[in-house]
Amino acid sequence: MSTPPRDTMSAPSRDGSGRNGSSRDRSSRGKQGRAPVVVVAGLALAAAAGFAARGLWPGAARTATAAAAVPVSTAAIVRTDVSARQVVGGTLGYQGAFSVVNELGDAILTWLPAPGSIVRRGQVLFQLAGQPVFLLYGAVPAWRDFGPGMTPGPDVRELQRNLAALGFGPGPADGDFGWSTEAAIGRWQQAHGLTVTGTIPLGEVTFLSGPLRVTAARAQLGTPAAPGTAVLSGTTDTPGVSVSLAVGGPAVQPGDPVLVTMPDGTTTVPGTVASVGRVATVSNAAGQGSGGAPSAAVPVTIKIGQSRIPAGLDQAPVQVAITQQRDRNVLAVPVTALLALPGHGYAVRLTGPAHRLIEVTTGLFDDATGLVEVTGPGLAAGLTVEVAQG
Repeated sequence: MSTPPRDTMSAPSRDGSGRNGSSRDRSSRGKQGRAPVVVVAGLALAAAAGFAARGLWPGAARTATAAAAVPVSTAAIVRTDVSARQVVGGTLGYQGAFSVVNELGDAILTWLPAPGSIVRRGQVLFQLAGQPVFLLYGAVPAWRDFGPGMTPGPDVRELQRNLAALGFGPGPADGDFGWSTEAAIGRWQQAHGLTVTGTIPLGEVTFLSGPLRVTAARAQLGTPAAPGTAVLSGTTDTPGVSVSLAVGGPAVQPGDPVLVTMPDGTTTVPGTVASVGRVATVSNAAGQGSGGAPSAAVPVTIKIGQSRIPAGLDQAPVQVAITQQRDRNVLAVPVTALLALPGHGYAVRLTGPAHRLIEVTTGLFDDATGLVEVTGPGLAAGLTVEVAQG
């Protein structure tokens, strides 16, 4: 969410603020004036919209005369990192998009995996006239037969690495097709009940970057599939979130942390920006620009901290909180600890016999944690403050 305006009270003295040793991502601070004596307990108005929408605290304020009727609890002042975030919409799904093409020959499709199934290294992608086509991992696509006499190359090195990963020991992965590679292919063929030749014709193996999650069959069983025919569509098995960020919106780069709110509206999972598109495209998903025309947007892919997507939630909408500003190693209290001073400014009330009221300068409001950054004379991590309850 956007950073609310700071209060206008004067900065506290350094020796009592509890800020020594903290580092900040920005250097400006607001000025302050004298604070009135009468206080009104309530929420920080600048952050109320975002926090209340998420149900992070009660919306009712209390006046000084009614304070005794409002139940309170206590919370500790903590030293932590506080972030201001902007929330954008995204779509939950699996990363990547792949098309599996037949290169084996012109034959009838006799077997296809079911949509939703995951094909891993060494497993069968599809069958043509009963002959299986296997998945191997690698960045270089197969483009020639594998056999004795072929020139060394990265495709041979990929094949050798896959044979080793599958337990068939072809020797060093040097990219040179020698007798050890030929023997390893023979052992692999024998393990799968294939005719042992020590060679692999073009199309019998397909190289992809990793496991394939099948999303759809591009051809029908029992129909002929000529070379070049698309047989399957799929993705990786890595869950992620796709976001279209409007040009001029929040800036992100690979590696940036984000927080994803799942479709149930309450569960949050951490995420990391995996990739950011280099070219903006015009899409209705980016929202409407001036005059009602679609806005230009940059595609962003986010990797999330889950091993799979719950059933029925593939392609479901989610909310992504992108960190716009972060203050590190600062003092923070729950937003519901703030007492609004008449006219301007905020204070917190320490627990204990004195119930001492301390004027504070607010910093960032973190709607993901419900904390607000504060500085004030006498504040220190570990002290406890009163917190309003609903």
